[in-house]
Amino acid sequence: MANYYATIRTNYFGVSDESKFRDILELCCAEDTIHLFEYEDSTSKFGFGCNGTIYGLVTGEDDTGFDLDAFYKALQELVAEGDAIIITEVGFEKLRYLIGCCTVITKNDIRFVNVQDKAIELARSMLQDNNFTTQMDY
Repeated sequence: MANYYATIRTNYFGVSDESKFRDILELCCAEDTIHLFEYEDSTSKFGFGCNGTIYGLVTGEDDTGFDLDAFYKALQELVAEGDAIIITEVGFEKLRYLIGCCTVITKNDIRFVNVQDKAIELARSMLQDNNFTTQMDY
């Protein structure tokens, strides 16, 4: 049995409350340390990333449950108006499958996009065949 290896990184984005943002990252559980990045000018923009999967905010009294949606919603409350948090994850399990996906968080919405889904959509358009499908993993 193979293991899944992920790497996660965001864009730089503004937040409405820097202190609360830092607290949210501290409360988030991940497979490895979540690193905070600060943009190198006076814009007060931040990013974060880690080697491994982000599980989310700890839930329950025994600290064994995790809630990724709660993490996303907490970020949504703090993202600056007119800005977006783009969480990009790339990962693999041997050569069985590759993952490329983004979660985009704005003040008003949270959406997910999968690179393979977009590639099939593009192939359908290029082939002018709305029924085109293919096997991309095993």
